[in-house]
Amino acid sequence: MDQLSSRRRLAGVATAVFCLTLAAATAAPALAGAAAHKHRVQPRVALVKIEKTKKYGALLADAAGRTLYYNSAETVKSLKCTGKCLRIWPPLLTHGKPKAGAGVVEKYLGDAKRGASLQVTYHGHLLYLFSGDSAAGQANGVGIKALGGTWFALRSTGAPVKPATTTTTTSRSGYGGYGGSSSSSGSSGSSGSGGGW
Repeated sequence: MDQLSSRRRLAGVATAVFCLTLAAATAAPALAGAAAHKHRVQPRVALVKIEKTKKYGALLADAAGRTLYYNSAETVKSLKCTGKCLRIWPPLLTHGKPKAGAGVVEKYLGDAKRGASLQVTYHGHLLYLFSGDSAAGQANGVGIKALGGTWFALRSTGAPVKPATTTTTTSRSGYGGYGGSSSSSGSSGSSGSGGGW
């Protein structure tokens, strides 16, 4: 009888251990998935607002105050900035209809399909940020030539913001050829070679 009872107790303990191991193995992936989901960046609805810049005054900007740009050679139906260009000029993406901040004309805001994402448009122009802007209120991308066109910032009216002077063209370095050339002031009127494409 004692041996039979011992065997039954051992069988019960083994069954309990097996059940606990199975439960832990089943719960682990679910917990890991929940943790990963918690830290995943959720898509947001983009906000376009007005930000004051020192050099060009009030320009269109994203929610963080970073200046927004478009390329004069690009249209919604003809994308020019692709591949490595997107590292220098990241598109302003949105999850749903973009929002207009104070001073922004809501009817000018729109979006266009970019692969599986939506890119924000303003007055029909595809909007981008510039990796050469390190803080809100900067507009270092204005006047850079690339992709067969020029990068311009925008006023709330949809009008392009052009460089103050365009007498001399000098090359901008540090953007892997995707920045191209930018306009700067000078008196010689000579043109230097730009990185461009």
